[in-house]
Amino acid sequence: MKNTIFSFLLAICALSSPSQAGVFNIPEFVEYKSWAVGLEPELTLSTYGNTGESGLGFNAKFTYGFSPLSNLQFGIGNGSGSKGFRLGGTYSFDFIPDLQGQLGFGVAAQAYYIKLKDSTAQTEFTAYPYLHKGFPGSNGFVFDPYIALPLGLAFYSGTYRTILQGAFGCAVKTSEHFRVNGELGLSFKETDSYLAFGITYRD
Repeated sequence: MKNTIFSFLLAICALSSPSQAGVFNIPEFVEYKSWAVGLEPELTLSTYGNTGESGLGFNAKFTYGFSPLSNLQFGIGNGSGSKGFRLGGTYSFDFIPDLQGQLGFGVAAQAYYIKLKDSTAQTEFTAYPYLHKGFPGSNGFVFDPYIALPLGLAFYSGTYRTILQGAFGCAVKTSEHFRVNGELGLSFKETDSYLAFGITYRD
């Protein structure tokens, strides 16, 4: 059953894509009144409009267990290429926790301000439905693959466009306090593709 679920996730992810500043550790639910800090380097692989302005970015994220079923996350970062400084926040609600015999499911609502290279600004409002499932590995590691399908609106220069992305990633619990993460984002509609890595410390 576990192998079937994992194969299903991989099949969906092969068709998917991501979001600005990445989904990164949104599916890594932080317990009530606990916190986590994550650092996320990212490489933009392709850009909206094929501007060719790929580049490197770096994001820092702080997550707090706002309630037994929800998290608040604040992010800040900068980068080269078509997108530079970014600042925003995310509220995630874990509808179905990742328990034995069931997938974890949640929805995140995100708002990010992004400074573009041409000195204009873009504000993105995005909803992130996500699925994830943890699997124990050797040496006490826990592998938690996830998918998300961000859908929203990007407002810029007095107009807006619809964006649709997907993200395929896996968080690996390496110890009680640390997790490492890898994530691939692929553009569905009018957004960027990226590759991100990261590390998270949890209290």
